Parts: sequence; C-alpha cells; structure tokens
Amino acid sequence: MASVADRTGWLDTWRCRHQINRSLQGRHDQIAAVYRSQLPTFIIIGAAKSATTSLATALRRHPQIQISKSMEPKFFGRHYLRGWKWYANQFAADPRRPLRGEASTMYTSSYGSYARTPELIHHHLGPIPLIYLVRHPLRRIESHWRHWRGRIKNCPSFDQLLRSPRLRQRVVEASLYHQQWQRYRRWFPQQSMLSITTEELSAHPQTSLRRILSFIGATPDCSSLLEKGELPLMNPAGSKGRREVAAPSWNDELKQQTIAFIRPDSEQFLASTGRPSTTWEWD
Repeated sequence: MASVADRTGWLDTWRCRHQINRSLQGRHDQIAAVYRSQLPTFIIIGAAKSATTSLATALRRHPQIQISKSMEPKFFGRHYLRGWKWYANQFAADPRRPLRGEASTMYTSSYGSYARTPELIHHHLGPIPLIYLVRHPLRRIESHWRHWRGRIKNCPSFDQLLRSPRLRQRVVEASLYHQQWQRYRRWFPQQSMLSITTEELSAHPQTSLRRILSFIGATPDCSSLLEKGELPLMNPAGSKGRREVAAPSWNDELKQQTIAFIRPDSEQFLASTGRPSTTWEWD
C-alpha cells in the first residue's frame, strides 16, 4: 500500500502536469502577460554538474544582467504550481538590468515533470536565448553521483549506476545531451540555442563569456565577471553535503557499459553543435 507521502507526491505531480497542459492550451496566457516585464530574457537549461552555478554567478556580476533569486527555480516543470507571481518575483523590475536569466538544470532531465518544458518555455517566452552548458559525460556522471550520494538518503552505490532505475534516470540520462538538444530544437531555432562545454569555459573563460554575453544581448565586457581571470568556483566537489563522499571509481565492465550507452548520443551531439568527435576522450 502506498504511503501518505507517496500519494501526496503522486497527486502533486498530477496537478502540476494538469496545470501545464492547461497552460499550453492558452488558459494561463493572460496571467503570464501581467508579469511580462519581469520574466526571463534568457535561460541556462543545464546540464547538472557542468558549472551552471558558476556561470550564473559570473553573469550576475554584469551590470545589465540579473539572475533569479532562487538559483534553480524549476518553474517550467515541477514548480509550475507555485504560480506566475512567484516566478516573476524571482526578478526585479529594474530598467538598469533589463536582461533577466535563470539556471535550472532539471530543464534538461528526463523526468516526467519536465517532459513539456521546451514547449512551455516557448509558449510563454517565445524563442528566447537558451544556454546549454555540458561537460565530459563521464566526468559529469561522477560529479552528479557524488552530489546525490552526499544529499539523498539511501542513494545506491556507484556500481549500481545502470542497474538502479533512480540512478539511471537521474544521473546517467542527464548525460544524453543530444537527446535533450533535440527536444529543444523541436521548439527553438538554431540561432536561439548556444552550447558551451565546461572544458571550453574553464580553459577560455573570457572568450566563452564574451560569446555568451553577445548571445544574450549584453555588452561583451567580462572584466568584472571573473576572479583573477577565472570563473568563480561555486559548488566545488565536496561541498553541500558531498565533503565526505569520495570520488567514485569505475570498474572496467561498468565503464564500458556506460560508454556503450552514452557515446553514440555524445557523438551525435558533438556533430550537431559543430565539434569534432575527439572533443571528449573515452579511454
């Protein structure tokens, strides 16, 4: 028999999906229109554990940009029931900072609550700039599992990566970048989407940030965004409950199985975004 918590969670999920469906039918257009001047002009859509918080922190320092009060509002998905007023209040009506953005990595997850996120964003905000920050798929999985192990009760061990439905969906599938890229390409034109790798951002922070600033319509001056020429380090490995969690290690079988699952998608993503197939090494 399902627990009260399980039944409550299922009901909340159903209500959220029901309201999102109504929203996509135009039932909430007038409500959203009231807050038009406070809604995002760009969104960082992921991926988890790819330095999205560091990027958002750097962009927050730009005089033309404001970032949502909640670092991950998750409004176009699980938190849609919080309402448009709550979401609009994540941003100030500040004419000095006309560019408004948020970073919710769950927007590129495979969870059912976010199944219609690309369509929902497009319906209400139009083809706004979307930034997809991605990282070497295996390095991202390692960091994501460590994050989950440190914060989630009864998180399965790393060797259960592909056997555990929870780990497979939450941790492994978040590295299926092409799958997520295609979800958004259905609703957004190529010119509205920018992909940056964590490795590019770390190795060439000024060049990468200038590219991002130009993309979202900001003055491409990143002189005040960096710390000693580097991106601000936020959520480093070991922080926020992960301090006691050692970095995981791969056994040969698990590594090869994971690569076999992820690599075809990764190579499609790299090709779609104009990067060589050798961008990420797998051995």
